[in-house]
Amino acid sequence: MKQSKLASWIESIASTAVGFSISLAAQWLILPLLGVSITLSQNITFAIIMTAISIARGYLLRRIFEHFGIRTKISPFMQAVIAERRRQIEVEGWDAAHDDEHEGGEIAKAGAAYASKVDLHLAFGADYPANAKTYCPNFWPWDFEWWKPAGFRRDLVKACALILAEGEKFDRNRKRKNPAQREAA
Repeated sequence: MKQSKLASWIESIASTAVGFSISLAAQWLILPLLGVSITLSQNITFAIIMTAISIARGYLLRRIFEHFGIRTKISPFMQAVIAERRRQIEVEGWDAAHDDEHEGGEIAKAGAAYASKVDLHLAFGADYPANAKTYCPNFWPWDFEWWKPAGFRRDLVKACALILAEGEKFDRNRKRKNPAQREAA
C-alpha cells in the first residue's frame, strides 16, 4: 500500500523525535569521554541541526522509495480484501476471539461458498443479488439469513477475506498446540 506524503512526514518526524532525544543523551554522555566539552545550549543547538537534517533525509528517502515503487505494490483487489477483513473485525466485531469460537474450517467453508457462486452473476445480470440469495450452497455453514450475495467482485472479496480469517485462526491456534499436535498439522 502506498503511503501518503503526510503519513511519510509524520513517520519521519516521530522517528526523528526519538532520535533527537537519543542524540542529546548520547552527546551529553559520550563527548566528555572523548575530551570534548560543550555547553547544554551547544548540545541542544547541535541536536536541533542534526534533527532537521535527519527529518529531511528520512522524508526524501521515503518519497524516493515511493516514487520508484520499491515497496511491494498491492493491487486494488488485494486492498479490497484487506479492507473487508478490517471491516469484519472493526464493524462486525468478528475478531480473533469470535473467529476462534467457530469449528475448524467453518469460516473457510463460508468463503468457499461465496467463491463457488460468483458465476451466478452471469446468469442473473442486474438481478444477481436478489436472485442469487436463493442459491445458497448446501455446504454454507451458518443460518440462511447470513447468506448475502452482493455481486461478482464483492462476493470474491468476501470469499477471500473469510478464507484469510480462517488462515489467521489456523496460524494463531497452531502456535498454541503442543509439539506433538503441531507435527500432525
